[in-house]
Amino acid sequence: MDGSTGKTELKKAKGYALRLLKFRPRSSDELRRKMLDKGYESGMVAGIIQDLTGAGFLDDVAFARAWIQYRLNKPMGLRRIALELADKGVPKELIDAACRQAMESVDEVEMVRRLAEKRAGKYRDVDPLKRKRRLMDYLARRGFNMGIIMKVISKI
Repeated sequence: MDGSTGKTELKKAKGYALRLLKFRPRSSDELRRKMLDKGYESGMVAGIIQDLTGAGFLDDVAFARAWIQYRLNKPMGLRRIALELADKGVPKELIDAACRQAMESVDEVEMVRRLAEKRAGKYRDVDPLKRKRRLMDYLARRGFNMGIIMKVISKI
């Protein structure tokens, strides 16, 4: 590959990376995988990721915090959110730190209680035992801690 072709390819790859970041923030690993899947050479991808990280466009810590806040507003449990972040290639230590920080400002018991009460309305005409099981399943799928779920459901 001659120099001008290499520069053109680099420019295309960087443009692709910036377009991906324009749609939503991404982890560096997620961006790396997308670019490699698109067929860009791994050395070039590594360089672009390094450049974007240095310029502040990629920040896994900020991405993890933002993702957690976004998903907590759905609301989702931290267990599910942590799995999503792991799927996006965020390192476990960053996930753990971001989750600990998020828990300082979130009352997961209250979140589960509100969600369970809201959802229980859909099961008004269902047998009470079946209603509790459905609520448990629903809350577990959303990634909440089973201990918290049991505590909340016992009071509904």
